[in-house]
Amino acid sequence: MKYYFRILLFLSLLAVVGISLSSFVLAQEDTYRIGDTEVFGKLRRPAVAFDHEAHAEALEDQGCGACHHAPDPKTGKLVYVEDEEAACSECHGRKEDKSIPALREAFHGSCTACHREMIKEKKNFKGPTTCGQCHVPGKKPMRQ
Repeated sequence: MKYYFRILLFLSLLAVVGISLSSFVLAQEDTYRIGDTEVFGKLRRPAVAFDHEAHAEALEDQGCGACHHAPDPKTGKLVYVEDEEAACSECHGRKEDKSIPALREAFHGSCTACHREMIKEKKNFKGPTTCGQCHVPGKKPMRQ
């Protein structure tokens, strides 16, 4: 009986550790490196350290759909699909493809336009709107 109890205890602990590790591995990174050389080729400016957590908090009232979108199969309009968030480079490539803007233009269009809009709405907002404010030499992102 003790033998079975020990096996059950061991398997239970193993399950708890496994679940904890999988949550850690699957957790959203806080900071990303935007500067994929496979997409952009040789970078002319430093990669951007994108703080996902700060953006998620700032856009909490708009939700993930403020940035994450995919074309609706029926209408073709961009919509947010819960639990199907993907990196921008999953759909946007090096060059424009039909109606899908190139990755560089998608970033610049979405990011700077959003920051400029926020500056107009909130006078104390200080989001970057120029090249050198995002492409900061020496700023180390956590992952690529």
